[in-house]
Amino acid sequence: MARNRKSNLELLMPGASGWCLWSGQENSGCTLDTGSVQGTGAFSRDAQRRVLALPASHVWVLPAWLHGQPEHLRDMALLHLERLGVRVADPEHSLQVLILQEKDGAYLTTIIALKETPAQAWDGQRLPDEVCISARCRPLPADSIILQREMGRLTVTITHGAEIVYASPLSAHHLDDRALGELNHLCVQLGFQRVLGRVEGIVLWLDEEGDLGQIERITGLSARREQAPPPVLRSSRISTLQPAEILAARRREEARARTRVTALGAGIALAACIAVMMVLISSAARERDLLRDRVAELTPRASQALDQKKAWIEAAPAVDPGLGPMQVLLDIMQPSASTEVGMTSFEWTPGSLALRGRTPDVSLALQYMQEIKGVEALSRYAFETPDPQIASDNSATFEVKGERRP
Repeated sequence: MARNRKSNLELLMPGASGWCLWSGQENSGCTLDTGSVQGTGAFSRDAQRRVLALPASHVWVLPAWLHGQPEHLRDMALLHLERLGVRVADPEHSLQVLILQEKDGAYLTTIIALKETPAQAWDGQRLPDEVCISARCRPLPADSIILQREMGRLTVTITHGAEIVYASPLSAHHLDDRALGELNHLCVQLGFQRVLGRVEGIVLWLDEEGDLGQIERITGLSARREQAPPPVLRSSRISTLQPAEILAARRREEARARTRVTALGAGIALAACIAVMMVLISSAARERDLLRDRVAELTPRASQALDQKKAWIEAAPAVDPGLGPMQVLLDIMQPSASTEVGMTSFEWTPGSLALRGRTPDVSLALQYMQEIKGVEALSRYAFETPDPQIASDNSATFEVKGERRP
């Protein structure tokens, strides 16, 4: 049976002095990549899921009792932050409200809001799939105050049960009397706001920094030093935060992707047009070659046909009785007055004819010239009949010319 292969996950989170890259699988402890502490955080190329954990200096993590319906808690959280002087420019991507406890219609919540300060640099080439705060990536001691260093700053995290209720960097650079006094003041302030629950002790995720006896004496709480547990990546998303620079980078990436898709579509369309044109050109070339071959084949036949036509035209008078000179001569003798006509001249070509004659009387000449126009066999000719010439003895000489009609 084939086994399901779990996804390769990467977590980029702040370490004591720089970014640390952790890798692992869902719902199990991650492994720190050797030599991954670096000034600029960067994911690897083959990660299937990337999570970026922001240090406490980049977010507001504040507890508050909020009244109202659960669906209105975000609006109530925004009003609470405004009273504290905290401005949230993009609530949809910069604000998250966690419900810790419900009592008498009020909810103890943890408000997480991104600060407007620029985030420390990380590799913008491989964007994270999820952005959360670093304190939510480790298993936290219940009802405790955790002191650790993130990116070189001393940071305090307070839990209510196993959930985070407060996180912030301290103004003190070292875990000394000043830092412990600031911690006492913070606990008093949170207790006055009734958001600080039972605190069982202080946990130091610091290798050598801090005196446990001094801490217990000043704070009145038990203190112990522990090794920070490895972070755990949950299978489901735990955060809806999206820093502005990551949103802008993602929009630029999406715009480039749309541009690439548009360019690819235009290229495919152009390639299709070129392919169609090549097919048409190839088809036209084949048709042209076929026509050339056909013309080359028919050219000798055409010349033979022209020669045959010319020969037939030349032989037409001999083979067509209607075109022969003897037939035409017989036709011009059909008028009844022709018996009195003495023919003196006869000329004939396939396109014309001309004849001259003499009659003993003028009336016979006029009669013949009129009757020859009515001979049906000669209807293909258009005749011209100038006036006859009359001699002293009343005889007449006449001329008839005919042109073949088109």
